[in-house]
Amino acid sequence: MGLFDRFRKPAKPEALAVSAQPGEVLCPVDGTVVPLAQVSDVVFSSGAMGKGCGIEPTGSVVYAPVSGTLSAIGSPNFHALGIVDDSGAEVLIHVGVDTVEMHGDGFKVFSTKGAHVTAGKPLLSFDKAKIAAAGHDTVVIMALTNTDDLASVELVHEGAAQAGEKVVAYQK
Repeated sequence: MGLFDRFRKPAKPEALAVSAQPGEVLCPVDGTVVPLAQVSDVVFSSGAMGKGCGIEPTGSVVYAPVSGTLSAIGSPNFHALGIVDDSGAEVLIHVGVDTVEMHGDGFKVFSTKGAHVTAGKPLLSFDKAKIAAAGHDTVVIMALTNTDDLASVELVHEGAAQAGEKVVAYQK
């Protein structure tokens, strides 16, 4: 590493070459997809926040699982974000459990609230080792928070998945 390499901003990851059809929600991060009932955060595992899944991450970049508008970014902590997809589904992505306590340490955001994003666009990165070192579960949780407004929400893929693969399907 040269002297000036310390001052360079890390490069923003490239977008994935994917698209989500209406009613499809893509895996936001490389990892192992598990049913939402198996995540350690009872608020999510109980279904209180809606239906979805957990992803035990092997990757460290969260990509947009749908095309839509960023309705929330957990500023200043950057551990969670919300997207209202172009069909009206509300997707919440929460990185880790109780990571709000990290006050943004280990997180980097690549977009802003109100921005329209396309499926596969990098939204944030996280340092899994820092999350674990702080004593937090590293699971990435994805829930459709307006599940009650949708006709159905189904987990369609469990196990190993790459970011950009279809993991949840819903009908309006």
